[in-house]
Amino acid sequence: MLKTVSREQFTLVERSQQQLETLLLDGSLRPGDRLPSEKEMGQMLGVSRTVVREAVRQLVAKGLVETRTGSGIYVKKIGSKMVEEPMSLLFRSHVLEAEDIVEVREVLEVKIAALAAARAKSGDIEAIEKTIEAMKKSKISASEASEADLGFHNGLAMATGNLLFSVLSRSMNEVMRELHLASYRLDPVKSVQTSIYHHSRILDRVKAHDVDGAKHEMEAHLADSREWTRRIAERFKQGEERSRAG
Repeated sequence: MLKTVSREQFTLVERSQQQLETLLLDGSLRPGDRLPSEKEMGQMLGVSRTVVREAVRQLVAKGLVETRTGSGIYVKKIGSKMVEEPMSLLFRSHVLEAEDIVEVREVLEVKIAALAAARAKSGDIEAIEKTIEAMKKSKISASEASEADLGFHNGLAMATGNLLFSVLSRSMNEVMRELHLASYRLDPVKSVQTSIYHHSRILDRVKAHDVDGAKHEMEAHLADSREWTRRIAERFKQGEERSRAG
C-alpha cells in the first residue's frame, strides 16, 4: 500500500502522485475501484489533505482517475483515449498539421499491413471483411463510411497481435476522423469506391499471408489518399481562418 512520503528530491505533491500512480498501474487498484478518502490517503502518505488534493488533481488531468461529486475518487480504465485526446488537441491547435500525422501514419500503416499478413487469424480476417461489406451498402452515410474506414485500419492493427499498434493506429485515425468525414461528404461515391478498392486489395494479400504484397497495397492506398487528405485539411484551415476573421 502507500508509504510515508520522503521530503527529499521531489516535492510532496510529486512524491504523493508517484505513490498513487504506482498503485493504479501495478494492479493494486483496478478500474472502478474507489480510492480512500483524502484524509485517509493523507494519513497513509504522511502529508496534508491539500497535498493529496493536488496529487489527485494531477492524476485526473492524466486521465487515470475521476472524481464523482458526493461519491469519491475512482480509478479509470486505461485505454487509447489517453493517447487520442492529447494528439487531438495538438492537431486542433495546429501544433501538429495533417501532413505530420499522414507522414507518421504512412510508416505505421505499412508495418501494420505487413504484420497483419504474417499473423492474422481467421477471426481477424472476418472482422476486417465486415468493414468492407459495410461500405458496400447501397445507401451509406458519411459517418457510416468513415466508421467502416477506420474499422478496417483498426482491424488490421488488431490482427498484428500487438496492443501498441492498435492503440497508436486508433489514436491517429480518431484524430483524422473529421478529415475522413469531410472526404466522404465532398465526393461520397468516389470516396467509398476508392476505399473499397484499396481495402479489398490489401485484405486479399493479408488472406494470402503475402507480407510484401500487403505492404505494397497499403503503400498504394496511402499514396492515393495523401493528396486528397492535404486538400481537405487545407479547406479546414481556410474555414477556420474565415471564422476567426468573421
